[in-house]
Amino acid sequence: MDIEPWLTEIKKRKTQYIEYWIEQFNDQFVDQYDHAALYKQGDTLFDFFVDLHIPAEEHSIQWLVDDWCRKYKEVNVHIIHIITGAHLWRKTFLEIESEVITIAQYRDISYRIDQFERVMCECYWNQAVSAMREKDQAIHALHDDRINLIGKMAASMAHEIRNPLTAIKGFLKLLSSSLRYPDPTKFQTYIGYIENECNNIHMQVTGFLSFSKRPIMEEEMAVLPIKPTLEYSLSLLNPRLINENVELTVSVPSGLFVKVQKLAFQQVLSNLINNGIDALSEIKYNKKMHISCFEDQETVHIHVSNNGPRIPEEISRTIFAPFVTNKADGTGLGLAICKQIMSKNNGDISFTSNEFATTFMLTFQKNASSAITNT
Repeated sequence: MDIEPWLTEIKKRKTQYIEYWIEQFNDQFVDQYDHAALYKQGDTLFDFFVDLHIPAEEHSIQWLVDDWCRKYKEVNVHIIHIITGAHLWRKTFLEIESEVITIAQYRDISYRIDQFERVMCECYWNQAVSAMREKDQAIHALHDDRINLIGKMAASMAHEIRNPLTAIKGFLKLLSSSLRYPDPTKFQTYIGYIENECNNIHMQVTGFLSFSKRPIMEEEMAVLPIKPTLEYSLSLLNPRLINENVELTVSVPSGLFVKVQKLAFQQVLSNLINNGIDALSEIKYNKKMHISCFEDQETVHIHVSNNGPRIPEEISRTIFAPFVTNKADGTGLGLAICKQIMSKNNGDISFTSNEFATTFMLTFQKNASSAITNT
């Protein structure tokens, strides 16, 4: 039996083939796919399978494969769905044409299905590999930025630890001198002070080490109170604020929460505060920084402002792009990573800058389930 007359006949029953394939596919993946979308794809696939006169590499379906794979990746469709769909097309042709199809006809159709399956799987794999590489690069960039922050915080850390160590040393001397005339009340008081200072050191070391953990991109979302989270970040940076003579004011109400990745959120806050301190190093007196937080019906806002120099126009146009910086020792990655973190956490970052002040603004959309108000 010549294949052309047979193909002409089965094209007349195109709808039957597509509906049968959809029925079989839905049996495998119940309630996971829209019927109209499946029918549209099935229509295109059927044409490809029976248009044997058109070489596979020249068929119009080739221009759709990349888009299909991209959409599958966006919604996390497993590759087994693609393979199963191809196998079910073989079953469709066999079931409907079981009484008339010849070995040669089935071989030609099956080879065509093989071609589609191979192209789809190769495309899907390439896109998956590309996505993994991009993800790995993003993880490394975030880690490198935290290392940069650690470097800036090292001096503050040393200062923050030195103070309680000095206090501990002083109380130990008092304890030593009190041994001649033991006083249990004084002993207990001194030991309490020492314990408190040790706890302060532990808190500082724990916070410092948290910035070296990886991978921040995989961190789970958590509902965080903004005020204590900010206060914690400030506790790590307070020595630097003092050393640089920066006057900090904070206006953050207690009842605001955000749903974010904790370490990532702390990294953004620390980055913006550090950047503000860097900017204020260019002026000698009256260095001021202000952090505020407020909400409206749709958004929670966090603003970090300083009265340092205006950001140059040539920098401001691409300030969130990688490697854009006006610092002599800057990497130009900090704000680019802040932008990436905010995007991943259902938020955004923007800024304004003039001769009086520069303000970086973090926004979290409530309708994206990223912000919660405690009522």
